[in-house]
Amino acid sequence: MGGPDGSETYYRLPMAERGLFGTVSGIAHLDSPFMSSRWRLVDSSGEVAQLRRLGRLHISKIFLPNGEEAVLTPHGQSVVLALDPGGNELARITRTSWFGRNWDVTSKRWAYVLKSDPRPRRWQITVGGTSVAQMTGSLVSYNKVNIEAPLGAPILVIALAWHAIARPWEAAAAPGTLVAAPASEDPL
Repeated sequence: MGGPDGSETYYRLPMAERGLFGTVSGIAHLDSPFMSSRWRLVDSSGEVAQLRRLGRLHISKIFLPNGEEAVLTPHGQSVVLALDPGGNELARITRTSWFGRNWDVTSKRWAYVLKSDPRPRRWQITVGGTSVAQMTGSLVSYNKVNIEAPLGAPILVIALAWHAIARPWEAAAAPGTLVAAPASEDPL
């Protein structure tokens, strides 16, 4: 279908309608002030999500402008779960290589692979061997992660990938060594 100027028409959901399974496409970035526990996922349309790291509890929380939220929590044996507020699993990331260079990111809706690039601090999100997004950290830290997603990647995939990249010791922990504190101790 052509647009008014004869070009192809592309429809994008407004930021507030994306939801946790919505996609980020084009150029985006995750950023955080130095030594801060708060992160923002921003693309060309503005802020897509906020992430808050709760280090003592070993979890991260995701907040979307439409009110949806999820918790990223280590599940042991190289698994991190994304849970909704009711404790239901939305998605997971699982390490598939000994050194943490490959991860499967799965849900009931999709399956992606997070692969470490041979160049330092560079990662690719792929589907069927095709790269759909690249994530690049700065030379010193992961306080800013640039994301190029020409084919788009779900918000939960990006959040779980960030958690595995920036917090690998939590994702690789043995069961029972790093588990989230009970929800009743939620400091928010």
